[in-house]
Amino acid sequence: MNFYGKILGLLRRPQESRVSVKGQDVEFDVPRGTTILESALHNGIAFPHDCKVGTCGACKYKLVSGKISELASSAMGLSGDFYQSGYRLGCQSVPKGDLVIELDKELGLAIVPKETRALISGQKSLAHDVIELTVVTDKKILFCPGQYADIENSELSTVRSYSFSSPHQDKGFLSFHVRHVPGGVFSGWLFGDDRTGATLTLRGPYGQFGLHESEAAMICVAGGTGLAPIKCILQSMTGAQRERDVFLFFGARQQRDLYCLDAIQALQREWGGRFELIPVLSEEPATSSWNGRRGMVTEHFQEFLQGQMCEGYLCGPPPMVDAAESELVRLGVAREYIYADRFYNRPPV
Repeated sequence: MNFYGKILGLLRRPQESRVSVKGQDVEFDVPRGTTILESALHNGIAFPHDCKVGTCGACKYKLVSGKISELASSAMGLSGDFYQSGYRLGCQSVPKGDLVIELDKELGLAIVPKETRALISGQKSLAHDVIELTVVTDKKILFCPGQYADIENSELSTVRSYSFSSPHQDKGFLSFHVRHVPGGVFSGWLFGDDRTGATLTLRGPYGQFGLHESEAAMICVAGGTGLAPIKCILQSMTGAQRERDVFLFFGARQQRDLYCLDAIQALQREWGGRFELIPVLSEEPATSSWNGRRGMVTEHFQEFLQGQMCEGYLCGPPPMVDAAESELVRLGVAREYIYADRFYNRPPV
């Protein structure tokens, strides 16, 4: 190819920006129109994040040099102090040229996400508003228990994020817990009929929620389908890991909202250490037959935490997770030993 041919070839390539992380030997390219977070994950970099939609603030970074545009203002997910200090959100930032950024955390390597065709192989009712969605994929997706995938239905023009609910990855079968959200496009479609055989697109894995090796007791707090990643983590633990004490608080409104209790009780029977399942109902009628705990899960922590060296694993709606985190800190659990996955609703497009 002659000189002019090379120049034309270069001009045809999508424009990319180079992002360098200050103080870390990490650089990656970001294609035009792509966010920093999306490109980092695509390159197998464990960029911190929880929600990917700009509300959790976990993907914050400090812009040292360069210019960006934003899909939505980073101010919505950051406190005023962080925003005024030059912090922005990786999930909302599109580079307008080469950047130097700074992160509060050391970056590691992540499993590189894949995209694959997924065929719905089954949907099983778990509760009145929760189903187990099972899919079989064209490509094998490797994930760590606690992570999640994005599931796209192109006919509905929707993408939703769901945590893997089982650690088993045999023959490309994957499972997720899906709650019927009032007015939800994807969940409404799924609950509206038997969708076995329908084709979806699956991308993943994403997220950094997962097991941390320790001898500390595990304080697991699940709200609604926040049970899925907690269950997945616990089922994946083997050998000496199952000697750890586990206190699983399952927060729900009423008895009908509880599900997978049989699977959890099967784990209890196999567990080497102490394993307590503590369902807590916040809106169960006073006249019902329920003899278990009532109120908020946080009201029952102290009874089980006394004298325990603990780590927290929290999954579910942000208000519940925030309250659980605050109460654990008040009871003496170090904030750095509390790991959380907040289930944010994706803003309407």
